Amino acid sequence: MDFDFTDDQQQLRDAVRKWVEKGYGFERRRSIEAAGGFAREAYTELAELGLCGLYIPEDDGGLGMGPVEGMVVMEELGRGIVLEPLAQSLISGGVLAAYASPELKASWLPQIASGEALVVLAYQERKARYRLDVCDAQAQQGPQGWALTGTKHMVPAGDQADAFLVPARVSGADTDTSGIALFVVGQGARGVDVRGIATQDGARAAEHPLALTLTLGPTWANAQLECPTHRMAVGKAPDGTTQLTLGQEARLDRDVVLLVTPKEPHPSFLLQAQDEF
Repeated sequence: MDFDFTDDQQQLRDAVRKWVEKGYGFERRRSIEAAGGFAREAYTELAELGLCGLYIPEDDGGLGMGPVEGMVVMEELGRGIVLEPLAQSLISGGVLAAYASPELKASWLPQIASGEALVVLAYQERKARYRLDVCDAQAQQGPQGWALTGTKHMVPAGDQADAFLVPARVSGADTDTSGIALFVVGQGARGVDVRGIATQDGARAAEHPLALTLTLGPTWANAQLECPTHRMAVGKAPDGTTQLTLGQEARLDRDVVLLVTPKEPHPSFLLQAQDEF
């Protein structure tokens, strides 16, 4: 069995190492840390090397590589203690490439690969203590819609991201992994409140409270995102739909997508949100 790196993998390593040595020196890192812990310019440079699309298929604008190449890249970025969260692009690109609908892939994957969109994983919760089966965030489905409520902590570059991958419980007990679904929530979706913070290593993270309601038509053809501006509890509206209101408002500029449900392991429903309030 041959454990040597291929020529392509070695060339990839050399390219990333050269960028770290010449483009991400100590002074630049210090300036990025002083400015808040994330630089879109540096992240764009990583994208120009093709790194943001490492796990994204070539047909969708990526390099179509795998975990060995990911290991090579992350090892070299570690040499420079690079602050920009490339690992998040690898996670989001891999998940969307595996589970998203063709429409969603066309919408997000080229943007992730080019560095235009930063999509990060928002999964940590206070009491979970890194246990993936512990999830307090709830996704409640009424006759026509989903309501997501919960708070995610330490979301990498959360106040700079364009969208989040958000696990939320749809059924089962607190530690039942089969009852957790994965949602994509846009940064600008109504009900999303992101609060940026600095981390101990000089990078950037965010607290990510979220609460929003999707109201869907009977055939899932027409979707509305509803979030009035006064704080109330989750409940049923007169027409039977689930309603949730907040004391804050944000502009909707991305789709909200249900990627995986326990009952149907591979669906990918694209829920087009409509601003008709």
